[in-house]
Amino acid sequence: MSPHHHDWYMSEADDGGLYHCRKCRRTHDGSVPEAHGCPVSNAEHNAAAWLGQAGLYRTRFDAVRNFEQSVTPVSANELFELASKQVLSQLNEIERLDRQTAREVQL
Repeated sequence: MSPHHHDWYMSEADDGGLYHCRKCRRTHDGSVPEAHGCPVSNAEHNAAAWLGQAGLYRTRFDAVRNFEQSVTPVSANELFELASKQVLSQLNEIERLDRQTAREVQL
């Protein structure tokens, strides 16, 4: 049993209601269930991307299709930080190459 909580919403109000979990798509008929143990964590549900050994993926399915063994959910804020670091790294590399080219031209 996982420690994650379901995110229930009601779709039909007759006979106690029909509840659906927004995260795992499980349904429950009757009163609002108190069952925990949703297989999907909040981080997984709110992931903007997935990080594996080979890089970032838009969906978990894309990562699995690329034979990733382990992936981590990445929030929108984390994704922005990763992208910012990548852009800064690329700009630094371009600047380094420009300096190297300028030195070679002077010789």
